[in-house]
Amino acid sequence: MPPGAKERVSRVLESPWIGLGPVTDEFETEFARAIGARHVVGVSSGTAALHLGLRLIGAGPGDEVILPANTFVATGHAVLLQGATPVFADIDPATGNLDPAQLRALLGPRTVAVIPVHYAGAPCETDAIHTLAADAGVAVLEDCAHAVGARRNGRPLGASGVFQAYSFHATKSLAIGEGGALVVPDGQQAARARRLRRFGIDKPDAPRSAAQAWDYAVDEVGYKYNMGDIQAAIGLAQLEVLSKVLRRRAEAAERYAHHLADIPGVRILDHDRHASGNFLMPVLAEDRDRLMDGLAAYGIETGVHFRRIDSYPMYRKADLPHTERFWRHQLSLPLHSALTTDDVDRVCEAVAACARS
Repeated sequence: MPPGAKERVSRVLESPWIGLGPVTDEFETEFARAIGARHVVGVSSGTAALHLGLRLIGAGPGDEVILPANTFVATGHAVLLQGATPVFADIDPATGNLDPAQLRALLGPRTVAVIPVHYAGAPCETDAIHTLAADAGVAVLEDCAHAVGARRNGRPLGASGVFQAYSFHATKSLAIGEGGALVVPDGQQAARARRLRRFGIDKPDAPRSAAQAWDYAVDEVGYKYNMGDIQAAIGLAQLEVLSKVLRRRAEAAERYAHHLADIPGVRILDHDRHASGNFLMPVLAEDRDRLMDGLAAYGIETGVHFRRIDSYPMYRKADLPHTERFWRHQLSLPLHSALTTDDVDRVCEAVAACARS
């Protein structure tokens, strides 16, 4: 945690207000600037951002939302929470991201939205996805949980002008413990999102005189999804070091890619490390479980991102051959901003040793 976080949180604790208030407003402004967005609404989690985005889009019972199954369950759960039907599209096996050709085949009269997931922080083919969605008259809600700091065509992802959901969970590149943000296309929808994140109340939750505290309108049912000033204070401190964090992650990911390129039985993904948020360092291994066990013997912890979510009982299983092969072979190597070059080299040496054994 950056040293400035304690000071910022202390100032909030010493203030008359620790809930949703002026520090959250400041964080929204600064995060919008950092990602190139115009309108940002701070919320309690990335999942809340996804759900709130689908609410603003108007998804509901009888509607379909297209998304990949190569994602965390939160992406699909947000669709179910809105009463809509998830429709799963296959991925490009070279990147792990939604394949625009698969999206084109699935767009139909019931489709109201598509949720492309920027897997591991590597941007999707957003130009093709946005064009297909616009031609079909459906909305785009990008799942940017991995993609803080990512860029597409030289521009920050936040400048795309579509709905986007970000996560600030403790594991993320911009970590505040719990929290998220929703990017919305215009000011009117941002104002509605701010009402909906706090029960639908039409007044800010900042200090008010007792005589006016009860005097507000509630025109639609909302949620308890707001961020608070303590979270926002941590987020502001993290923003101060975000460029350094992203640079170190990119350097580690690039070093991994260089050293792993010629190891038999291991394939790196086709990700531009300079454009990616580099949240994960995924590889595809011929024998994933054997490699995972071998690395564990060297004291190296790895993970799998992700089991295809349409395999869980609340979803209808889809025919996704690329996704199936991907998740059966995918392994995530250690990647974080404190990783040294010696750490990366040690992991790569262990991968090579496991491949030879």
